[in-house]
Amino acid sequence: MFQTKPLRIALALFGSGFVVAAVQSAEVDDRIAELERQIAELKSLVVSNKASISDNLEILSVHAQDIEEVRPMKKGTRFQYGGYVQLDAIASNYSEGKPAAVMDDLFVPSLIPVEPLSGQGDAYTSTNIHAKSSRFYFGTETNTDAGKITSRIELDFILSGQGDERVSNSFSSRIRHAYLKWDYAPEQSLLAGQAWSTFFNVGALPDLLDFVGPVGTVFERQPMIRWTSGPWQLAIENQTTRVNLPQGGSSISDGQLMPDLVARYDAKAGDLSWSLAAIGRQLSYEERPTASIEGASDEQFGYGLSLAGKWNLGRNDLRFMASYGDALGRYMGLNSFNDGYINVNGEISTIDQWGGFIAYRHYWTDQWRSNISVSASEASNPSLAEFASAGGLAKSYRSMHVNLNYLPAPKLQLGGELMYGVKELEDGRDGDMYRLQFAAKYAF
Repeated sequence: MFQTKPLRIALALFGSGFVVAAVQSAEVDDRIAELERQIAELKSLVVSNKASISDNLEILSVHAQDIEEVRPMKKGTRFQYGGYVQLDAIASNYSEGKPAAVMDDLFVPSLIPVEPLSGQGDAYTSTNIHAKSSRFYFGTETNTDAGKITSRIELDFILSGQGDERVSNSFSSRIRHAYLKWDYAPEQSLLAGQAWSTFFNVGALPDLLDFVGPVGTVFERQPMIRWTSGPWQLAIENQTTRVNLPQGGSSISDGQLMPDLVARYDAKAGDLSWSLAAIGRQLSYEERPTASIEGASDEQFGYGLSLAGKWNLGRNDLRFMASYGDALGRYMGLNSFNDGYINVNGEISTIDQWGGFIAYRHYWTDQWRSNISVSASEASNPSLAEFASAGGLAKSYRSMHVNLNYLPAPKLQLGGELMYGVKELEDGRDGDMYRLQFAAKYAF
């Protein structure tokens, strides 16, 4: 009896161990089966994703082809668009009569009415509301192995010869700028097209609501070829001549062979940036009773110099320009003076002229700023013995602008400006004008 009990115990332990081992083996098999199932699912997902990725890549390829077909310009060219919308409300008073219609839109110094020879001038007032000074531009920029190439076309609606104010105020656009620029090396470029004249430092122009501003400013846009190297600019620009005639009136000629030649140097000293520009011009005059017959003609050479700049005074700034020469003519004050006159010998004589302005911009707060500008220009006209119509030539101009602008949001400006201008003739007759202008402007 005592001999069989150990044997029974041993058999019982062996049997229980076998059962435990069998149970553990079944659990391992289940876990392996589960892992195999999960691996199978992963494999199916991978296969499915490969197909989806392939489909997506095919769709993207089709879309890329569509994009290339409708792309407005070649790949690698950056497109720019901008400008501003502006509404002007202008109320004017003229002491000596009604001016040309263009004065309703912007200040043209030479068109200020002066006292008539009879001495019986009547004052005239007008109010005009227009959006013609609104503008927009398109530009491109492309980096190439030969350097960066940019282009710009800019349009506005001022001085339009099409449209009227009776029904729709539908005025046509005009070219302001149309040029290409090739930056072929660091600080070296070539510009070809219509742009601001190299003789004009645009950065010095006062921040005024009027479209042009001071009577003594250089202001000119025209076709040109300009080479820039560092601070130096050299340009050949479109030429034209306007001279006063002995019998009165003027003559315009494009008969000169030599284009206007301009050289300019830009510099900076601390907070002061400035430029010095010089221009050489060939002036021409030619009478043609018919297209095939030439009458009296002459050529003359003239020059002009202009110093301009901007001095930053913290947030505020002071802007200035001073110009002098015997052929400033059409380059200053929207052709306030002509390029010369035809003397008693039928030859061109040039006229010494000067003009300038000084303007101050002041920020009262982040949202309020003001500008004040004073300007003058003058010409040394011939005597009556030299020129029969000398008494009727413009002798001098004066102007002053002062404004207040509110900027409630970025690029949104609401402003008001008061302007005074006066024109004096060589014989002493004169005329003045006052103008109140309000403008709402949003740049984009």
